[in-house]
Amino acid sequence: MAEQIDIESRRPHIPLFLDLTARLVVIFGGGAVGERKARLFSQYGPVRVLSRIFSSGLQDLAADPQRQIELVECDLTCDFGNYLLGAFIVIPATSDSKLNRAIEMEARSRKILVNKVEGVGDVVVPSILQRGSIAIAISTQSPGLTKYLRMRLEEELTENYQDMARLLSEIRVENKEIVPLQKDRARIVWEILLDDEVWRLLLVSYEKAYMRARSHVCFDERDSLDAGDTP
Repeated sequence: MAEQIDIESRRPHIPLFLDLTARLVVIFGGGAVGERKARLFSQYGPVRVLSRIFSSGLQDLAADPQRQIELVECDLTCDFGNYLLGAFIVIPATSDSKLNRAIEMEARSRKILVNKVEGVGDVVVPSILQRGSIAIAISTQSPGLTKYLRMRLEEELTENYQDMARLLSEIRVENKEIVPLQKDRARIVWEILLDDEVWRLLLVSYEKAYMRARSHVCFDERDSLDAGDTP
């Protein structure tokens, strides 16, 4: 019962998509957990890992030119505050819970976001489902439910959705040039999404699906011209 009250009273996190291109993530700990965190965050921005020793996986990641990972060998029990300079997110991932807590408290005192490996911190890493330009983040109080939802979404998120995302992106660029009102552009997009023929054609030919989608725009252009000629 106490756990239920704690969950319900916890202030909810706001789901956000962040650009970490120029934001430093500092990870304390060079073991398996630190490696897992580095593998994730280094896909999106620079990562610095601090530890006395580093897993072989971390060393391989640091050698990968496609990633920005810096390994800093140091004694974390000493003045670790100096290693927080420039950090946007801090991840205490050592095998020492007391040390992790001390790092967390120091980071918070400096207004740095914390992603905890034990409990819930300022930053919660969701389960991420990526399909081309489509990204879906899933987070629940139950890891089992999160896994289940991801599996269901993976079944539903077929290649059609990736192609539709590409198609709508191209239509959106064109519409900005020829459809002045945002509400009209939004309506056109919705009409395309509701057009079963566009979805069917995406299974056959992207070009044919695009032409079908483009017909919605052409129809609205003709209507606009007719309306403009009406006294």
